[in-house]
Amino acid sequence: MKFSTTTIATIALIAGVLFGYTFTGFSSIKAQLIASANNSGSANKTGGNMTTSGTSGGAKLHIEEAIKALEGGDKQAASTHLTAAQAAISGESDQAKMHFDEGMKAFSGGDTNGALMHLKAAMQALG
Repeated sequence: MKFSTTTIATIALIAGVLFGYTFTGFSSIKAQLIASANNSGSANKTGGNMTTSGTSGGAKLHIEEAIKALEGGDKQAASTHLTAAQAAISGESDQAKMHFDEGMKAFSGGDTNGALMHLKAAMQALG
């Protein structure tokens, strides 16, 4: 018996809710599953505090979550989301990639304020 991506994503999300998976890594997995279940490309899919839209949805989601984590002082969660955003931003505008790269440099150098400034600029460039 074959299962569609939507079926697998739905089962994974239900299992996550039932078993209370709330650690940081699961939120990015959940976001990826929801985004993959939303294969329409132009439609929006909203769940909790995330919105994905088109190809930039994954990058925007992870940058937004990284910003929240940095503002809350959670550098580990920020690192997780920045790593995921790095893969998702590759096909985006040069301006968005430039600001993202500068934000990553600032984050790696321990400059939280610089990282936040560039990540917010990258979000604006993504639209």
